[in-house]
Amino acid sequence: MPPLAFAANKNGETVFALWIAAGGILATGLAGCLAGLFTPWLLFLAGLAGAATVAGALWYPPRYAASLHGTFDGVAVRAEKGVLWKREVYIPASALRTVESGSTPLQRRLHCRTVVLRFAGGTVLLPLLPEDEAEQLSQALEAASSSGEPGPSADPAGR
Repeated sequence: MPPLAFAANKNGETVFALWIAAGGILATGLAGCLAGLFTPWLLFLAGLAGAATVAGALWYPPRYAASLHGTFDGVAVRAEKGVLWKREVYIPASALRTVESGSTPLQRRLHCRTVVLRFAGGTVLLPLLPEDEAEQLSQALEAASSSGEPGPSADPAGR
């Protein structure tokens, strides 16, 4: 089986930037309201929140989308993600408990999905994947985890 590659794309980047912008607008509005209630000096905080939002929405999403990539070779999922803190993920298909795929209304509009991999050691989210890649990955992982085939043995003698 050839490796199934997945990576975030431009639509995923847009989704992430819009979420950052929405959070920044809320933070800026809250700081502005507090400035109106207490002291105009808090407007400095509102300006700071607005500047951080613009900088964050322009700088972070393209780098995060470029860093999110991985493969599934029929045996295990290997993925890498993160901008400031790199995280490499290796999950054998035999260790998967459930594979879920979902999307928010904004993700549906921009044709993105999030794949959730649950295994005995925790949960890994693979966000911002294009719909077709997420669907192929989910189907391949479900087929591999439900086949009941044990993964490769750590002992070369097979004990």
